[in-house]
Amino acid sequence: MKNKIIIRTPKDFSDNEKDKITIRCLEIANKANFPTYYQDMYDHLFGNEFAELFFIIDESKEIQGFATCDNCIKKSYTYLHGIIIHPYIQGKGWGLKLLQEIIKKDKNDFLTVRTHNPRIYEMMGQVAYNGLIFPNITFAEVPEEIWEIIYSHPDMKDADKDLIVRGAYPDEKIMQTVKDKSIKDVIFKKLEKNDAQVIIVCTNVAN
Repeated sequence: MKNKIIIRTPKDFSDNEKDKITIRCLEIANKANFPTYYQDMYDHLFGNEFAELFFIIDESKEIQGFATCDNCIKKSYTYLHGIIIHPYIQGKGWGLKLLQEIIKKDKNDFLTVRTHNPRIYEMMGQVAYNGLIFPNITFAEVPEEIWEIIYSHPDMKDADKDLIVRGAYPDEKIMQTVKDKSIKDVIFKKLEKNDAQVIIVCTNVAN
């Protein structure tokens, strides 16, 4: 079955459509081992009317994965609220395709996220220009430009020196497996189960 990515905003949907989309995305999240509840998913998708919604849909127009973003144009970065892919299509590169589509659409210099999932770090590393990803095991200090981006977004502004937001989640998060063990052993080793790792990559769009 062929899948494709479509881009929408909350304003594109009626209340009835929003309800159906929320139920479907909630189902995907639970199957992908990211359990949550209806209101949290609804707010995640439609709480911000200016959010960008990226959906993976199949030939029958059924949602198989999704991502939500804030396009912070003034500071030229995109904040990724998260990516969730149905287990049925996991491992087929759709997470990376979503990131590439987000970068292509927004044309910002940086892509950012707050997550407990090492797989997101792994994917973001694949779109980082010249390996410019923070945090990493190469750079001793985070540049001031990166800190300015972190402080400008409410979901990242409380990050500590390790780019970790302590107590970011009200419930404990399971750390997913990842191919590159050093990501968990080095980058994510300081996280507790309620913490989130801030990740920022340079996309080099301007060049």
